[in-house]
Amino acid sequence: MKALIIYDLTGKIWNIIYGETEIPQGVPCLKVDIPEGAQLERVDLSDPEHPQPVFRYLPETDIEKIKKRSQKLEDELANIQLALVEQYEENLVTREEITNLQLALVELYEGKEV
Repeated sequence: MKALIIYDLTGKIWNIIYGETEIPQGVPCLKVDIPEGAQLERVDLSDPEHPQPVFRYLPETDIEKIKKRSQKLEDELANIQLALVEQYEENLVTREEITNLQLALVELYEGKEV
């Protein structure tokens, strides 16, 4: 989420304005893109020419954990389904080879009787 951060000379954040595009003159500020799940903690002023936002990531909620687990299980299921399709196709080839072998044996058997 894009935001305009207004901070003081210690890096303390005084205001966060979301969606603002105009930068005020004479006020220390920084445009940042706040990642999902992150909280802006302060502005690092160790290099005053290039201030950097410092984020803190909140712990995952139970719902987020469940969503991740559900996605992982869905991915595993898709992989298993692909493996089953591959096995089925291999079985079809094997069945076809067995049928051809049976037909060849029948031809040999029938040819011997004559």
